[in-house]
Amino acid sequence: MPLALPRPPGNAEPEAWQQPSLHPVYLKLLLALLHNRGLDGDTLLANTKPDIAALAASDGLIAFAPIHQLVQQAIAATGSPWLGLELGASVHAFSHGAVGYAAVASGNVREALHAVCRFAAIRTRVVHFELNDDAHGTRLHIVESIDLGQARVFILEACLVIVERLLQALSLRGCKQLRYAIPWPQPSWAGLYPHYLAGQTTFGAADLSIQLPADLLDQPCVSADPEAYRSAQRECERKLQESRPGRDLASAVRKHLLACEGDYPNAVQMAQHLNLSPRSLFRRMRSAGISYHAVIDEVRCEQAQWQLRHSDASIERIAERLGYRDTSNFSRTFRRWTGTTPSLWREQARCNGE
Repeated sequence: MPLALPRPPGNAEPEAWQQPSLHPVYLKLLLALLHNRGLDGDTLLANTKPDIAALAASDGLIAFAPIHQLVQQAIAATGSPWLGLELGASVHAFSHGAVGYAAVASGNVREALHAVCRFAAIRTRVVHFELNDDAHGTRLHIVESIDLGQARVFILEACLVIVERLLQALSLRGCKQLRYAIPWPQPSWAGLYPHYLAGQTTFGAADLSIQLPADLLDQPCVSADPEAYRSAQRECERKLQESRPGRDLASAVRKHLLACEGDYPNAVQMAQHLNLSPRSLFRRMRSAGISYHAVIDEVRCEQAQWQLRHSDASIERIAERLGYRDTSNFSRTFRRWTGTTPSLWREQARCNGE
């Protein structure tokens, strides 16, 4: 059984659209680990709600609740409470997407860890990373975003091994100088730690952190590439902007609107589709600086331009598809969007080969 630990302080229940979540690649890696253990995935996942296999195939962050459920089932099925160590060892630097590319292309280890701290939210909102200097040197803190419950040790042990594997990929130096401060009592499987962590471990600490020697932080990264780093950094900044609180909700609204043709739902109908009250919909979009009517406007503009560029439908027909009963109203709105008329925009787009 996993260790039972007290909740970190100050963790209020997150709102539905801002709850801690995880990129599906880590779920896929866990499923692959279970498969390699010889477990029947269909049997293990039969009673998991929602469908874990479907979540693993998604392209957005996955809410933590079903992952927490799967972790408990996986530990019970394998009889291995140290399963987080095994998962961490299976994660390659490039499993972290643009964040991993930014890290390995960084000029030195310190720059790489700063990239991890800044951009980790692209891949996980379950934990975040802080690099701090104190009287004892530099520490990388792994901070829990919420109460991780019975999955706490699993998640944090995986994080420790993931960080060490990343450091090993960044530098030709070993990690024997690392010092791990671990916030739980020494577990019965502590003898396995040296197989996964080269540094020294101290149990019963106030929080989870890794002390890093200065000469390691200053070490140039083996795969340093300034151009690749800038490219990865730009991609991370874009993804970070998209992942700010409220954007998941905006994406869900956009996705539903794009599936409609002309007869767009009003706010009450949209809220019902998303299992929210209209008041909650407006409040959450407002907190993210997003207007429901502005999203409809954006979707209409996008669909209008696509149809003008890719179809031979008349302006009147396109206006009708977008819910405009009056073509002149559509033309005025389109001019507001683009500064020109639908007919002239279509002509210019085709002349430019767009």
